[in-house]
Amino acid sequence: MLKADFHIHTSEDIEDLVTYSATELIDMAAGFGYSVLAITNHNLNIWTEWLRDYARERGIILIPGMEATIQGKHVLLYNFDFASLSISRLSDLYALKDRNNMIIAPHPCYPSTVALGRLFHENISLFDAVELSHFWCRSIDFNQGAVRAAKEHGLPLVGTSDAHQRRQFHTTWSELDAELDPACVIEAVKAGRITPSTSPLSLGTLIRINALMVWRNHIVQRVSPRRDRVLTKSSTVLSKR
Repeated sequence: MLKADFHIHTSEDIEDLVTYSATELIDMAAGFGYSVLAITNHNLNIWTEWLRDYARERGIILIPGMEATIQGKHVLLYNFDFASLSISRLSDLYALKDRNNMIIAPHPCYPSTVALGRLFHENISLFDAVELSHFWCRSIDFNQGAVRAAKEHGLPLVGTSDAHQRRQFHTTWSELDAELDPACVIEAVKAGRITPSTSPLSLGTLIRINALMVWRNHIVQRVSPRRDRVLTKSSTVLSKR
C-alpha cells in the first residue's frame, strides 16, 4: 500500500502565501513515509523533470497536478497537457478526459465561494473521485455531503491534506493499492483501490488554521505582496479563454 496525498500547495503558488517550497515539501513527505504526491498550486503546474527526479530519489512518485479555477470554482486536475490547457467551463473538460488523466472534486460541499456546490452534483459524471478534506472536527464536518454523493454514484473518496501550512500536512492522506508508477497510481484511484485515512482535528486547530490563512492571504499579501516566487520555464499557468 502506498501512502499518498493528492492536494498540497507550496510557496511557488501564485495565489496563496505558503512558507515551504516544493523541495521542502518532498523532504517533509519522505520523512513521513509518503510514496505519492501531487503538488496542486492554484492555476499553476510546477511539475518539471528535475522536480520529478528530486522526488524519485527520495522514493516518491510526483504526479503533475493543478487546482484549477473554472467558472469561479476549484477543480483538481492531474496529468493533463497543462501547457495547452485552455478552458472556461467545466463542460470543456469532458472532451479532455482519458485513461491517463484524472479529475477530483475538492471540498465540493464546503461553505466556500470556490467550492463546487451545485456544479458538483450537476457534473458528477465528470469526476473520477471526490476529496475527503482534512478540515473537519467532531462538531463541524462539511465532508458529509461529499461522502453521501460518492457513495451514491460509486466514486472513490480520496483523503488529502489540502495543505497550505505545515500543520495541515499529514493530518489526512490516502492508502493506495498500486505499483509505484504514475499511470498505475491514476488507474488505481479510478478503480477505487484507495482508502482515506483521517481523524478529527480539534476545534481550536481548525480556528488557528483558518485564522492564519486569512491573515496570510487577505492581510499580509495585500500589504506586502510576495515577489520572490520563481516560475521555471517548465511551469505552466492555466489559460482561460
